[in-house]
Amino acid sequence: MGAKKYFKGRSGLIFWLNVLGGLVVLFGVPYLLMTSLDAFTHHGEKIEVPDVVNQSAANAAEMLDQCKLVAVVSDSTYDSHYAPGTVLAQHPLPGNEVKSGREIYLTVNRNGYPPIKMPDLVRNTTERIASMRLKQLGFKLTTTRRVENEPEGLVLYVKQGSRTLHAGEMISRDVPLTIYVGDGFPVDTLEVDSFGIVNDGGFDIEL
Repeated sequence: MGAKKYFKGRSGLIFWLNVLGGLVVLFGVPYLLMTSLDAFTHHGEKIEVPDVVNQSAANAAEMLDQCKLVAVVSDSTYDSHYAPGTVLAQHPLPGNEVKSGREIYLTVNRNGYPPIKMPDLVRNTTERIASMRLKQLGFKLTTTRRVENEPEGLVLYVKQGSRTLHAGEMISRDVPLTIYVGDGFPVDTLEVDSFGIVNDGGFDIEL
């Protein structure tokens, strides 16, 4: 069969169809791949991140969803100046340009301070030390209450409202604490030993 005859008739049709199919594969498939890849990666797409700080977590999530972004609460902290659930920080920051579907990480204000373990202070420390330790832990203190006929300055118990606290229990830092300490004994009830040391029942006080 001559070459000229091959390109005519049924054989020619099959040949040209093969050529056309080859061209489609050679140029069409890479084009489709590039187009689908751009769509998948949102190539060239830019969405400006909105400012959701000071919004409630629910409002922030709705605002981000409207921009085709995803809100993710990644951290929480406590700030008494803001309502619980308020967004305190975000990342990426407002104004940054991102692609749709990007996760925006939010820091949300929790509902009060997390509870903390009550330290062992009763009958083994003084008012000054107890006050310092509690303040370091983030507690607020009311005016110290004094109890008569107890060793002066000795911590007798600690209350939160009307409840007496015990070492080791988990308590909230949202409610102030009150330290109760001894106010000392009347002078005529103190016992003085032969060395001139006053025994007040708890501490030895040298006159």
